Amino acid sequence: MPKKREKKKRQPNKRILILCEGEKTEPYYFQGLKSDKYTRNKLSALRIEISDTKKNTAKELVIEAKQFKKNAEREKNPYDNIWVVFDKDGYSKHPQAFDQANSNDIRIAFSSISFEFWFLLHFQYTTKVFKKADDVINFLKNNKFMPDYEKNNNNYSILKDKTDLAIANAKKLRINVHDIDDGIKTNDKKLQQNYSKVNKVYNLNPYTDVDILVNQLLKL
Repeated sequence: MPKKREKKKRQPNKRILILCEGEKTEPYYFQGLKSDKYTRNKLSALRIEISDTKKNTAKELVIEAKQFKKNAEREKNPYDNIWVVFDKDGYSKHPQAFDQANSNDIRIAFSSISFEFWFLLHFQYTTKVFKKADDVINFLKNNKFMPDYEKNNNNYSILKDKTDLAIANAKKLRINVHDIDDGIKTNDKKLQQNYSKVNKVYNLNPYTDVDILVNQLLKL
């Protein structure tokens, strides 16, 4: 009598938490990425949980991420990856935030001076220094890249066709301006350690590594 075939155990979906500083721009972008009809199938192997927060410093955001991690482990349903997304615009305590994130295996997607700089890289490569978020937004509008830009739009749907260009531009910026040759395939925790040897990420302007998070989501 032939042996019954053993059913392969289904691998559980990877559970990823993305904790966003902003109430609109960042969570709306990642919600757009998650729900887009062209990425929905690609992301079906992931359980992506996107949370905005009222915390207004990078340090507080990382502390909240630590609490999410602790709660998930206590419930025996841990996250495979935890990301916090924030920018430099007007905030302080970045050294403490990066130190705590690194020591708790929490990954950071950081932009200087604002998350909108990541949007700008979808249209052109630039090393232009911006002093505040409004300057980036005005640049996007005045150059007709995103003339109708609003924080509460589904900006991913506007930008998605240019994602590959933005990823290439962000990496090029880190190599050409900051001499940080990370490589998309490099483990992200090691990336953060590598950055600290070259320069503190929060001291760089312009800068973004949001592309690493986006690229990871689309390739997992």
